[in-house]
Amino acid sequence: MNIFVFNNKFEMQGIVDTFGSLIWHREYYKTGTFELHLDVPKENKDALSLIFLLRKGNVLAKENSMEEAGYIEDIKLDDENAEKLVVTGYFIQNIISHKIVWRQQSSTGTVEEVMKYFIDKNCINPVDPNRITPHLVLSNNRGISKLANEISTNDNLGELIENLAVKYDVGWRVIFDLLNKEYIFDIFEGIDRSINQSVNPQAVFSLEFENVIKQTYTDSDNNLKNVALIWGENQKEVVVNNNISGFERREIFVDSQSLSKTIKNDDGTEKTLTDTEYQELLVEQGNSKLAETQRILTFEADVSVTSNLKYKEDFDLGDIVTIKNERWGVLLNTRITTVEEVYENDTLDIRVNFGSNIPTLIDKIKQRTR
Repeated sequence: MNIFVFNNKFEMQGIVDTFGSLIWHREYYKTGTFELHLDVPKENKDALSLIFLLRKGNVLAKENSMEEAGYIEDIKLDDENAEKLVVTGYFIQNIISHKIVWRQQSSTGTVEEVMKYFIDKNCINPVDPNRITPHLVLSNNRGISKLANEISTNDNLGELIENLAVKYDVGWRVIFDLLNKEYIFDIFEGIDRSINQSVNPQAVFSLEFENVIKQTYTDSDNNLKNVALIWGENQKEVVVNNNISGFERREIFVDSQSLSKTIKNDDGTEKTLTDTEYQELLVEQGNSKLAETQRILTFEADVSVTSNLKYKEDFDLGDIVTIKNERWGVLLNTRITTVEEVYENDTLDIRVNFGSNIPTLIDKIKQRTR
């Protein structure tokens, strides 16, 4: 498989046709990552040429999926045994994490409209033209009907979009459009391929069907909170899910006292919210925090690439599928949230996460510091 290398202006810089391994980590709610391992050529000229080609900021795209690309963030050279070059980075969508929500901004509408509003205001049509992200455009809306009402003040734009994706159960990406030289910000939902529907061909993963090699099942309430006490301006108090009681009740406090009833927009204008509007925003603040503290219910599986279900034909990132394990008595209709493609020795291995992702240490630190 060839890996094509471009600069951030879509100009071809070269091709990598030989490498040790490539880990291509795709995410539904979050930004994907990649890790490329190569041997450094013994000839100085070839070594310098490779290092120059794979320099920070350049964009990598696989020949089998050109619309999904990543840019180089880190380069590491190691000569402990033999000279190795390790190149890591993020998928293109991470470019929005270079921006913050400038001052205070709010939007109401469908989740597509709201998420794209924040992208437009901070990357495409900001008040300050120095903040424009070159070549970034918005996709046409897909008609996702979920409604959202969100406000943000000086938050990291990438973290905001990830949190909204989790909260409203939608995927997002930035498509690498080489033909039109555009980065296209897009919101999408996967296809329902579970046994609960009859419109689409069903996708069932099971050891008994011999389409998974191994499975790991996790069902954990360690991260779970389901009731939120929110304090707003002047300790205005709102409770979300206060009807939950007994041993099932797990509470969390959300400090939103910095959220003012008077919104200062990024263009300098101000708007004072009514009591009802302000309470609705506080409720959304609580729902956003609860979306980060859900029950963890997930299957991790190595999927057989030679099975009856073909990757990107019968299932893909974001699709809802059915997972079965008869010995464990588990049947789960859930979304594919992560797909890791591992290319090594001319073979491809597929590792899939079904269901909610287990929070990483970085995720937990973010939750504690917000």
